[in-house]
Amino acid sequence: MSGQNAAVHAWDDLSEEEVYPGIFRQTVSGERQTMVRYRYAPGSRFPLHNHPQEQVTLVISGTITFTVGGREVVLGPGQVAVIPGGVEHGASVDGDAWVETFNAMSPRRDVAPGPAKS
Repeated sequence: MSGQNAAVHAWDDLSEEEVYPGIFRQTVSGERQTMVRYRYAPGSRFPLHNHPQEQVTLVISGTITFTVGGREVVLGPGQVAVIPGGVEHGASVDGDAWVETFNAMSPRRDVAPGPAKS
């Protein structure tokens, strides 16, 4: 890739953190947006939370249930959820398969949801 201030990353080279039991996150941020790759183990749960960023989530594999603003929706591969900033949402995996999603956040996210680090 060429261009002034361009950066290239490979997901396999990025560090991964376990945010909640069975939920793994990798993050890349540009100046104005953040891209997050999540991998969810079967039975994992991401608690309800909210953040000021708009979130666009693309499901790559598996089936995941999102709770958005008190409403549940089940998404599978190729489906996209658009979650407005400030709206409470969470996710759960009830099937036997791992789930992979990519989430675009705008504006850039500098503080990610998850338990407080000690």
